Amino acid sequence: MSSSTIAYTGVAGVVLYFASRWWKTRIPQGLKRPPGPPGHFLIGNLLDLPRSKEWLTFDRWANEYGDLFYLSMPGVSLLFINSYELAKELFDKRGSIYSDRYQSTVLNEFLRLDWTLILQQYGERWRRDRMYFHQFFNQNVVEDYHEVQMKYTKALLKRLYHSPEDYRSHLRCILGASVLEVTYGIEVTSEKDPLLVLSETTIQRATEAGIPGTYLVDILPPLKYIPSWFPGAKFKRELSQLGKQVTEMLNKPVEVARTSLKNGDARASVVSALIENFENDLNRPDDYEDIIKQVTGIAYIAAVDTINGVLLHFLYTMVLHPEVQKRAQEELDEVVGSGALPSFEDCGRLKYIRAVFQELLRWNAVAPSALPHILKVDDVVNGYFIPKGTIVFGNTWSLLRSKSVYGPDADKFNPERFLDGRMPFPDFAFGYGRRECPGRYFGENGVFIAMINILHVFNILPFEGENGPELPPENYFDSGVVLQPKPFKLRIIPRSPDAIRTLEELDH
Repeated sequence: MSSSTIAYTGVAGVVLYFASRWWKTRIPQGLKRPPGPPGHFLIGNLLDLPRSKEWLTFDRWANEYGDLFYLSMPGVSLLFINSYELAKELFDKRGSIYSDRYQSTVLNEFLRLDWTLILQQYGERWRRDRMYFHQFFNQNVVEDYHEVQMKYTKALLKRLYHSPEDYRSHLRCILGASVLEVTYGIEVTSEKDPLLVLSETTIQRATEAGIPGTYLVDILPPLKYIPSWFPGAKFKRELSQLGKQVTEMLNKPVEVARTSLKNGDARASVVSALIENFENDLNRPDDYEDIIKQVTGIAYIAAVDTINGVLLHFLYTMVLHPEVQKRAQEELDEVVGSGALPSFEDCGRLKYIRAVFQELLRWNAVAPSALPHILKVDDVVNGYFIPKGTIVFGNTWSLLRSKSVYGPDADKFNPERFLDGRMPFPDFAFGYGRRECPGRYFGENGVFIAMINILHVFNILPFEGENGPELPPENYFDSGVVLQPKPFKLRIIPRSPDAIRTLEELDH
């Protein structure tokens, strides 16, 4: 077949794709679609999709259209769940049909991430792989990682003491290093470590590529058949190169860990335990090598961006709410005292800071739409027809700011709402139903131990500019699957002479 024939076949495929999807989404008699913004002829809501700060547009539509709103485009339909009760109903009670995962052409095919837990389709393989992951990251087992997390929390404090202006790079380096040691047994001491650099650059590029709309092929999958030389097909070359980089990121740390095991100098880690378990298991699955990469790779991919986003959000929020910071520090002084660093043993007694943590997760959710689910069969919700294959989003930003659930001041940062224990924990910050983040407890521990130690020894203050204190803007997030606060200057200074002594002791 000639190259021109292949190109025309790809274009024809796009046309046929539109037609087939239109036929599949015809509405049965007597039913109607959920409400949503009025679309345009042929292209539906394609031009309505926001290009930045999309969660704010989705929140506005939630307020305008109610519990559900629906967007329709050529070949794609999107459903947003804006009601707390409806989210529980669909993702939990109807989880058997609402737990499939959207198969992104970019992430699943070009970047070859289709086997990872977060992108796998719902089924037997997903259940098996989640079981393996759960063995190492369930609520009881994560206590085994306290020592490593405390080790890197102290390293973070040292870096913040010596060069507080580089707080953003310190966070990413230390978080990445802690996850590399837990998962692979690899100790990282520099932000220039090749494995850390490889992981960081790959995840950043893959995250940007996975944002819906970055590549048109995600909306029009038949474009993947257009040859790389065809005008406008530069995306294929870019994604092919990135796919190779993703594969290297997943393989290289496992190879390093295997070498350490053979040399007899491996640290205890998830990968060493998996390798030894499988080597001693005569009934191990044929694809056990893939399982090893899957469990460890997804731990890094899922943990670093999320924990980093929450901790940056924490720092900025303390600048915006000094009264909350002061009360949290007073609690630490009372529970821990001034001569020691807080430990995991102190966490259960820090009631106010636990409320601050919950409010951080709720108020500015760092994954405001979570990863979308896919509806496996046609369904009817509140009298509305939802076709099979619809991409279903939990509208996390709106759900966690629901005034009917979190009170009339839900748009404000107020940790006291969680103090009496009657307010529901903001679970939606970790995803929905059967696809809830399986590493949430490891992530919670990492965020909380860093929070309480930073608060105990530092004051987090606004940067003093020429015109006085400079506060972070009201909406300081960049767009993305996991939101990262925009760079902003702030001051991180020791609280007291006792804090300085504690920090200097860390150097020795």
